[in-house]
Amino acid sequence: MTDVVGGGCPSDADFVFGKKYTCPVCEREFKNPTVKSSKARMIRSDIDLRPIYEKINPLKYDVVLCPRCGYSALERYFNTVTQVQKQLIQEKVCAAYNPREEKETFSYEDALLRYKMALISTMVKNAYDSEKAYVCLRAGWMLRAWQESLTDEPEKREKLAAQETEFLKNAKEGFDEANIKEDYPLCGMDESTVDYLRAALALRFGEHDAAMKLVSGIIASREAGSRIKERARDLKDEIVNQTKGQSEA
Repeated sequence: MTDVVGGGCPSDADFVFGKKYTCPVCEREFKNPTVKSSKARMIRSDIDLRPIYEKINPLKYDVVLCPRCGYSALERYFNTVTQVQKQLIQEKVCAAYNPREEKETFSYEDALLRYKMALISTMVKNAYDSEKAYVCLRAGWMLRAWQESLTDEPEKREKLAAQETEFLKNAKEGFDEANIKEDYPLCGMDESTVDYLRAALALRFGEHDAAMKLVSGIIASREAGSRIKERARDLKDEIVNQTKGQSEA
């Protein structure tokens, strides 16, 4: 059951275009498949804010990867590279990378490799915890969509679910650290949104007290918008239900 087109589906080509980039590390031009904003229609989102789109899954196209040198990052961070970071990437990423052909569309396998490459670049350049966490979050979301695209293959779905869990665990830890060390907004999100996300991830990993504290803070906040407060109330109900279910088990 899914509302997105499966990985590698030829119809992806109807929703993307080749956007030009200049790599900030090797300074070469290339094209990266990018989803047309006018074609991407979001229909709903999961409890942890994963967006679900009709007909196309933009999560497969989040990462911009230079096919010449291997430097990669989420699009919002691609051009944000200092001279020191550039040197680190050249030494630890580019030196070991084998150039590859550009593609017009990506399968889920392609997307996972690209997320892993983005995480490597993020770690090599000593990026903020929030950037690492955001890569892991979106990789986890993409892996969930991949599972939903499979109508069979239970063993493969189990393997993908384990990878999703690992990515989301790292995302939670990263956002918890960023909340302490960094200034808002984080990854374009205000504090209430990040707190909600941290609460949803805490709930996923059975940390009910931490999740409840976060959603209660959002509901009581004067700065939080009505939309995120509404989601926080729904999440609070889910926390209560899960806690009640455990006590009755």
